[in-house]
Order: sequence, then structure tokens, then C-alpha cells
Amino acid sequence: MYTKLIMVLLLMLFSFSNGVKANTRPDEDGKAGVSFNHASWEEVLEVANKQNKLIFVDCYTSWCGPCKMMAKTTFTEKEVSAFFNQHFVNVKLDMEKEPGIALKKKFGVSAYPTLLFLDANQKIVHKSVGALNKDELLKFANETLDGSATLSGYHKKYREKGVSDLDFVVDYLKKLEAAGEKKIIVEVVNAYFKELDKEELLKQQNWNLLKKYVHNTGNSAFQYLLKNQESFIEVYGKKEVEDKVYFTFLRQGNQLCDKEEDGNYRLSKERKHSFMNDLQANQVRDKEMIRAYSEISTSRTLGNWDAYVDAISKYLQSGIIDKGAMSLYNYVLPVNRAVKEKSLRKAAAGWCDMGLKIDGLSQGYINAFKDLKKQLNTVGNDQ
Repeated sequence: MYTKLIMVLLLMLFSFSNGVKANTRPDEDGKAGVSFNHASWEEVLEVANKQNKLIFVDCYTSWCGPCKMMAKTTFTEKEVSAFFNQHFVNVKLDMEKEPGIALKKKFGVSAYPTLLFLDANQKIVHKSVGALNKDELLKFANETLDGSATLSGYHKKYREKGVSDLDFVVDYLKKLEAAGEKKIIVEVVNAYFKELDKEELLKQQNWNLLKKYVHNTGNSAFQYLLKNQESFIEVYGKKEVEDKVYFTFLRQGNQLCDKEEDGNYRLSKERKHSFMNDLQANQVRDKEMIRAYSEISTSRTLGNWDAYVDAISKYLQSGIIDKGAMSLYNYVLPVNRAVKEKSLRKAAAGWCDMGLKIDGLSQGYINAFKDLKKQLNTVGNDQ
């Protein structure tokens, strides 16, 4: 009896003296690995502050395949678990449950997994988007500890030195890309090309930056490219230059709507007007196709399903848009998921018939089209 009482008292003492540390446990399968703290977010911050440690946060969702892969492999590696358990307060946050929902916007999380290192004041020290293997994760963690190449460090250098150093700009953009910081990438790219003598765009490294990071037809560097395509073609060849122009317009045409605070989308008439004018005034291949896909994408984003079905039917008949199996399948899917009207579903079922007539169609696509057609013809409301 006395021995049992001592055991209980010692357990209580251990639990209280370590605070929320008693709420840590290995990965969800019970395997040895990184010990994640499952206390409240406020308690985690308190522990990090008391222990003077950074917080490692694995931002995940229940449906994220790469997240599950990291949980079963990377986080169970002995070298990873030893390093992370020694140096960090480790937390897993389901971003579709609280406190993940509340913290998603604060930390700019929009893709999974997102891996964060935070200080006790919730300032982001380092950030990476996407699954990492053992070596990649340890490199990411070591960068954080020694401060050699953290995202916050690069932000600080950018505030201090701007975009005057091309090598720094290239490295910063790579760091931002790894962190999924799309808005800041646009800001840095626009600032760099705004200050650059436009004739310098013909240099290889600047051309590489333009190809990789400039996706807005209104960007000053892209506008220079539009007006001076022949000069670029002389250096980089017709296909490479024309591809860049074409795909930039194609992408921009699919991004003419803005998401508002209520979650609904609104067409930016000003951006559409500018886009259409640039497309009309400049040398761009397959202009009709770009216009067609822009119309289709815009109607889908706005949920204007009558316009969506009409546009696809019209452009399929005229041969302007692609009629391949994958394209047809992707045209049909949103109608099946979102539309109730029988007339619209019947039109989409006709696209399935087009797919089934393709010569040499794989059995997988045959089954997929037949299944979609069946669903389209059996679900819906008369209008």
C-alpha cells in the first residue's frame, strides 16, 4: 500500500513539475519518433518560453497524403526524432480543427504539409511547404538553429538591401518558393524588374527569372518582352520565347476573378479589360484558344454554370479547345459535382460520348466516362 502511494505521488510530482510536457507522445501509430506536444496552444507557447526553445509545427490535414507519409517515415527516423526532441517543442496542428483554423491565416498556411519554426512570440523564423525526407528536414532544422538561411533572416536582408544584388534576389526567391510565399514572390519580382534597366532582361539570368517567376501580363518586364519579342527570339529561339508569351497569357486569363471576404468571387473588369487589350494588341499565338479558356475558367470560378456549359459546348464544336480524353474528363467533372439542372448535365453527358469515341481510348477512361455519364443522367432537377 505504502509503495503504491509513493508511486502515485511521484507520478503526480513528475506531471506537475514538467507542466504540459506530460502531454507529449510519439507519432499517431505509437512508433518511436518525434514527440509531439498535444497540450493547448497557449500552454505550448508557455513551455517554449520557459525552455527557451523554438516551436516546430507540422501543419496538416486528415486527407493530406504527403502529411501521412511524413508521419510514417520522416518523423519516425531516429536521427530526426533525437534532434527534434532535443532542440524543439514539437506540435502537430490539424488545420481544419481549432486552434489550427484560427492560426491558418496568421501563419499564411494554404498548402499541406506546411512546416513552421516559430519563437515563443509566434513569429515565423523559418517555413517550408511540402513533404521533406530525413536529410531535407534536418537541413531545414539546422538552418533554423544556426540562423544561416532562415526565411526571417532573408526577410530582414530584403528590408535592408532591397533588390540591388541579383545573387541575393535569386536566393531569396528560392527561399520564398520553398515557403510557398507567392504574394511576396510577386512583390520581390516586381521590385527587381522595376529597377532593372530593361535591356538587361536579355541576359541569361534575368531571362531565367522572367520565365520562372513572371506570370502577370501587366508586369513591366513582361510588357518589355511583348514589345521586343524579336530581340529575345534572336537570343533564345522562337519556341522558347513564344511559349513564355503564350503560357503567361493563358495563365493570366484564368485569374481574372478576386476572392472577397465572404468567400465569393468577383470578376475584375479592369483586369479583364487590360488583359483583353494586351492580347489583342500583341503578337501571341492561339489567341482564340486563350480567350476561350479564359471565358470557361471565369464562368466556372463565378459559378455561372449556364455560361460554363455553353462556352465548352461552343468551343468544342468549333474545335478551338482541346478534345483529348483528359480535357473532356476535366470539363465534365465540375458539372457532375456542382450542377443540378438536367439540361446542363445532359450537355455534359454528351462530352462523355465524345470521349468514348476517341480511338485507342484506355479502359480506365472508358470506365470513367461511362460512370460519369451514368451519374449525369440519373441525378438532377428539371428546370
